[in-house]
Amino acid sequence: MSSRRRLLRWAGWFALVHAGLLGLVGLRYLWYYVHFTPSVAWFYALIAYVGQMAVFAYLPFLLLVMPLALIVPWTRLVVPLGVVLASAVFSYLLLDSLVFAENRYHLTILTASLLAAQTWVFLGLYLCIGLAIEGMLAGWVWKRTVRPPVRRLGRYVAIALIGSFAGSHLMHAWADARYQVPVTSFTRYLPLFFPLKDTKYQARLGLIDRARARERGMLEALGRAQSGELRYPLNPLHCEPRRPLPNVLLIVIDAMRADALNPRTAPRMSEFARGAVQFDQHYSGGNSSRAGMFSLFYGLPATYWDAFAGVARPPVVMDLFSQNEYQLGVFASSPMYRAVELDRTVLARIPDLRLETGSPYPGSSGRDRTVTEEWFQWLDKRDPRRPFFGFLYYNAVVAMEPPDGYPTVFPPPPNPTTQQRYYARYQGAVHFVDGLVGRVLDDLKRRKLLDDLIVIITSDHGMEFDENGLGFTSHGTSYSEYQMHTPLIWRWPGRPPGHVSRRTSHNDVAPTILTDLFGCTNPPSDYSSGYGLFADKEWSWLVAASYSEFALLEPDQVTIVYPTSYEIRDRRYHLIRDPRPPRGALLEAQKEMGRFYR
Repeated sequence: MSSRRRLLRWAGWFALVHAGLLGLVGLRYLWYYVHFTPSVAWFYALIAYVGQMAVFAYLPFLLLVMPLALIVPWTRLVVPLGVVLASAVFSYLLLDSLVFAENRYHLTILTASLLAAQTWVFLGLYLCIGLAIEGMLAGWVWKRTVRPPVRRLGRYVAIALIGSFAGSHLMHAWADARYQVPVTSFTRYLPLFFPLKDTKYQARLGLIDRARARERGMLEALGRAQSGELRYPLNPLHCEPRRPLPNVLLIVIDAMRADALNPRTAPRMSEFARGAVQFDQHYSGGNSSRAGMFSLFYGLPATYWDAFAGVARPPVVMDLFSQNEYQLGVFASSPMYRAVELDRTVLARIPDLRLETGSPYPGSSGRDRTVTEEWFQWLDKRDPRRPFFGFLYYNAVVAMEPPDGYPTVFPPPPNPTTQQRYYARYQGAVHFVDGLVGRVLDDLKRRKLLDDLIVIITSDHGMEFDENGLGFTSHGTSYSEYQMHTPLIWRWPGRPPGHVSRRTSHNDVAPTILTDLFGCTNPPSDYSSGYGLFADKEWSWLVAASYSEFALLEPDQVTIVYPTSYEIRDRRYHLIRDPRPPRGALLEAQKEMGRFYR
């Protein structure tokens, strides 16, 4: 047997033995998953676990050791390199499992920089232990490679590992489309695990009925609500609302950024704001719809989204609306199951929830028009003896889609760029939705409901058109002022109008409703990360999220934390040279993102 062939054979079998060792080290991940998962999820967890441990074990060898063995088949170079790489992965996984057990997050480049000095000492100790164990395993495997190879056994092992990896990703996509959150929630238990998500093709191909899948998923979620990983709220709520309870109307305009609230672009809302409280430095908890709406209703970082969706746990504010017999008038232009995904969280336990709005009018602007008309019809039929909570969600702004033939209120400049054309359409869509909101307010005044009605107007996130010249456009692409700074108008009968200039966030909305409307005496920290809009407090840091990463917003900078890296930018969103991670704020943020887990 040539030295090259023997080294390749050694690398393959040593990676397999190394994968078995990693599987033993990482059993802690499965231990924390075992308490609240059904059997189908456990099957997925096992194959995903095997596949991910195989990736950890084989990837360094496929990228470095085996190519080196082919080019320079020197045993004294290749074998020690393999041992060092295996030991590094071993020590990383061991430390990560301990960090996850303690804090419920995984090691990244940024979180590693926050480790205490003694933790680095232990990491060095783990590396030494790994070198000793991996060295012995490498020697044992090397001696066995002199024997004739068992070809079929190697093929079977390769098929099993590749099958586990591919099968787990396919099963995740299958479960994602069918609301099998016990399957999809396993993602956060494994480090650097990025499974395949549902791309909506299953519904398009007729492989799944989304409405039935939601009903089935919600029933299963309700069954495991008591045994889940959440501890929410931290303490039972003690609330004594004053009677009679006022009506509440929440209007959310998808992607309306703060500077769009001006007399030219949004004349009706600007006029209404003059008689209400306007929060001038208000920020969403996300740069995407799902994260922004989660922070608005829960007052928590959207990094909790998977956990709440896994048990179909609505926010406590929705619990209180239900307990106090509020009639719910929910009308959304955007499908509940798409980007916003309210059907799994905020509105999860509403029976017969309509997942999407049909309209005889074309496009997003047509659905916005239908939502408004259906709201009027619902008001006609409601029981006037009971209070109501109305929720209107408009979508034409994020689609940059005013109706066909809508007057060009904001023409683009001569020879416009693509983004300037988009911005002109965006402003036109804001103007159109502003007219719909004006119709809603006029109708409420005609019905004599406006005087004792709590009205909240805001957005889930903002919109960007490369104003900074850095290439960031649309939403969900950055955590700049354009995508994070949102309008908030709050009209509360009895409160004088005015402006609030301190920093507030979506996290403050739920505590305001609970304390000022429902008379809850619990500290907001029992159920939220916010303080309350009228508590005269402002955030010094704010966790904002998207789908796969989160950011720490501070008054003078933004730290964006990706799964495998991080970057720090100033408030103009330029990269900061030689940045220093805000250690104190990051430690507090990591604690906040784990405080409601058991």
